[in-house]
Amino acid sequence: MNAPSLLELGRAGQALTDELVIDAHTHCGRFNIYYLPQSDAPGLVEHMDRLGIDRAVTFALEAVGSDFVIGNNVTLDLVRRRPDRFIGFATMHARYPEEMIPELERCAAAGLKGIKLIPAYQKYPETGENYFPVYEWADAQGWIVLNHSWGAPDFVREIARRYPRMCLLMGHISEVYAQVLRQCDNVYTTTTNCLRRQALARAVQAMGAEKILFGSDFPDLDGAFNLAPILYAQISDDDKRRILGLNMARLLREHAGVEV
Repeated sequence: MNAPSLLELGRAGQALTDELVIDAHTHCGRFNIYYLPQSDAPGLVEHMDRLGIDRAVTFALEAVGSDFVIGNNVTLDLVRRRPDRFIGFATMHARYPEEMIPELERCAAAGLKGIKLIPAYQKYPETGENYFPVYEWADAQGWIVLNHSWGAPDFVREIARRYPRMCLLMGHISEVYAQVLRQCDNVYTTTTNCLRRQALARAVQAMGAEKILFGSDFPDLDGAFNLAPILYAQISDDDKRRILGLNMARLLREHAGVEV
């Protein structure tokens, strides 16, 4: 008897327990704008087990609009509680440029493995000069930098070429970056939020499946909301497996020294 396809598993509502699934875009902790359920370690793990997600890259919402040191401590606590399930990224606050590099050094020494930027929520331009020391630091370390929004494609191309050892990750997918993803080996995107019918199939055609990583934005959104479009996409199961986990596993190995 043949194993069920990924589409059949999705239709049956079964967890992807026999597949490698890495969620490249999740959050943890409390948020100062709205309530988020299941944002602590037990809640996040319960959600992951329900869907069959093996590992999750996560960053604390407390760090977005308030004290980013406190927020990064929330991420560190989560990673220490469940190092088997979470890879933590340090969130930077663009309004405190003199504190960012010392905070990166502290977080790296404590076990975080990448960087999260979110300029839109901090009322700071994507192209602002405060971020350039962070890019330089990440390039020296060869780290992944996930940005909520990188700005115009030309700017992304410029940064990717200036800092070739840094891995740039789009927090939210958009086909406006397709050419940049094709041109720059160090630029990737998550699937957050690729929800329209056949949007992912078009993205695979435009960008290549090897450049796309599953990202749910949980607990902002239920994980199934961004998982289902991958399972239902009219692409091969091999490409689905690349997107679900194989691509991110390679990036974590190469840029974070993490074996999944």
